Amino acid sequence: MAGFLSATPGAISAQTLLEKNFNASVESEALLDLTASAPGTSWRERGAEAALATIYVDGQYHQDVILFAGAREFTYQLMLGRVGPGEHSLRVEFNRKQSAAKATSVKIGDAKITTIDRMRPEFQAISRAPILYARPDTIGKFSDIPLLAYYESERGGALPREDERLTYTVIFSNEDGGTQTTALMARWGRTTDIEWVCEARIGAEREARTIFQGANHKDTQFAGRLEADHPLMFVATVNNNFSDHGQSEMRFAPRPLPFDARTASREEMMDRHPWTYQVMADEMIREGKITEERKPGQAINDLRNYVYFDISSNQSGAALSVAVKLKGDPVWRASDWGIANYRIDRSGNFRTTALLPKRARLEEIERIVARCDLKGDPKTQSELSQVPSAACDLRSVNKIFVLGDDYLPGEPLKLSFRPLSIGFGEMVEIYNIALKQ
Repeated sequence: MAGFLSATPGAISAQTLLEKNFNASVESEALLDLTASAPGTSWRERGAEAALATIYVDGQYHQDVILFAGAREFTYQLMLGRVGPGEHSLRVEFNRKQSAAKATSVKIGDAKITTIDRMRPEFQAISRAPILYARPDTIGKFSDIPLLAYYESERGGALPREDERLTYTVIFSNEDGGTQTTALMARWGRTTDIEWVCEARIGAEREARTIFQGANHKDTQFAGRLEADHPLMFVATVNNNFSDHGQSEMRFAPRPLPFDARTASREEMMDRHPWTYQVMADEMIREGKITEERKPGQAINDLRNYVYFDISSNQSGAALSVAVKLKGDPVWRASDWGIANYRIDRSGNFRTTALLPKRARLEEIERIVARCDLKGDPKTQSELSQVPSAACDLRSVNKIFVLGDDYLPGEPLKLSFRPLSIGFGEMVEIYNIALKQ
């Protein structure tokens, strides 16, 4: 589509931005790449956060799109749902009611529609992806919005033969409840909220079974409504857990992208889509959660003052932390702040951060150590009997990076060392610039 279509106050066709027909030769899942911008909006600025576009398929409401990229032209990857053979219509409107006060127009740069039928390998994964209804108290607040969705596909292993498991995860811009912000940076290395939504178990000779993450992170059998094969999920808690029933006037249908979380941390999806860091930072700034004070709580320092670590390690009755020393500075800056529950006690691929006293620069790092501590505070005989075997098996530090002036991840530092086992109470140097030179 050449040129731009824009809607401004008083525009014709009830603020219609785009009308377009498309065809499907057989029953298919329809996908939309919507390239749009909203002049005068910014996720960082109160009252100008974003414009909303509302999408209709065959005259029926399908979803809203929060244009979080603001004035910058950006392509939003969306699902349009199941369509039958024949001609269909797409209409995109400017949702003035739900847009920020300063959002006066939306420009559509392109609207590319594709269809995938049952013969395409990705059909199964797309067709069972959830459609998310917004938590009602976030509507109009421009908070905790879904930015990116991905799916993992698993066959074999512990699954019965011919079974496939599809797990869907959403990266939200933040969470309004749950873990305090400084703990998010220490334990997860981010302020976005990455939550698995649901899992579809598909058998060769039986109906698919869907489990979702209910309140309090409880695995729950899905008993809600389907739209074709798409489960309708409701964001139900302030820490972005879900329900299979509810009421909300707004919903989203982000297209899930394939990802293998067995070989990388979940945050790797953010690295592959680095604009997520900008949205993350802008929301922290707008909500007044950035402070110059250095203390645990809901406010954190400038996100560009942190060093970000991507680590692979297995913890057995133990918890891992890292610490950084800058050139000419006698002080070590620890990821755990000396707080036990800020340490990483889960195993696998994960992220953490260390806060520096100023803007972080990789070239200013002189030394890095990894430390292993006991998990919790063992007191009973049973707990004490497990202490001697407590250890952190550090496999690799996959990358270390900082955010640039634009809040995008910079070129990473990669460390090379043999996997090592760190006993509890032990600390190992994993980087020394003097030895590198």
